[in-house]
Amino acid sequence: MKSLSVNKGINGPAIRPMSRKLSSVAKATSSNDIRKEAKNRVPLEHAKSFKAEFVPFADVKSNEVSGERYSLDQVIYRSKDGGLLDVQHDMKALAQYSPEYWKNLFDSRVGSTSWPYGSGIWSKKEWILPEISDDDIVSMFEGNSNLFWAERFGKENLNMSDLWVKQCGNSHTGSFKDLGMTVLVSQVNRIRKQKPGSVTAVGCASTGDTSAALSAYCAAAGIPSIVFLPADKISLAQLVQPIANGALVLSIDTDFDGCMRLIRQVTAETPIY
Repeated sequence: MKSLSVNKGINGPAIRPMSRKLSSVAKATSSNDIRKEAKNRVPLEHAKSFKAEFVPFADVKSNEVSGERYSLDQVIYRSKDGGLLDVQHDMKALAQYSPEYWKNLFDSRVGSTSWPYGSGIWSKKEWILPEISDDDIVSMFEGNSNLFWAERFGKENLNMSDLWVKQCGNSHTGSFKDLGMTVLVSQVNRIRKQKPGSVTAVGCASTGDTSAALSAYCAAAGIPSIVFLPADKISLAQLVQPIANGALVLSIDTDFDGCMRLIRQVTAETPIY
């Protein structure tokens, strides 16, 4: 495995390989613990300048921005007017490195066994949650799944001889939501360590995909999970995963929207995220 160093030339930072002997990544000598190796890894030179925060989406009609800003470490779900929040990165800080640099860096991490870069999500950590510690990340090396060659389907239905399909359900739980859930549970894990008692569990309303992904990642992190499901409206297969992952599963005599109303009320009144 090779490490990377930054060589700033006329065209901006470039990546050059370094030998194992000269690597600045200190490999653990007495343990194969990949988390310990990650702690010894030298970060990018400007990594501390990478920031991200919650901001409300601009009003669709007026295109006005409220000016609200919230830390990602804050337990908050909506803006003051009840609108959705977006994650905004400091693009100026990220632009300290050239597009070629980022491309080469991300390419170098594909298939890596270095924590947490083997994940298709966390291989781009600086663009996801730049301030999170590697030790707080909860990952099952999701993403980076292969493209499937759908030769016959392409020829018979689309008149295409070389059709390739990205199947995001080819994951640990069979749900594409694994790709986002690793980020959510990792951030909750960080908040719990920073502020003990601030989050006691993570809850969701679901009819299948979300509960499967949430319960799996919470189980990996050792965080309690609670799932609100509409009674008699999901299959046995959808019920098995959260139960198998140790989630508290509540079957409610309502529909999905009713479950959503309940989870919003519960998270507003209790330290459940």
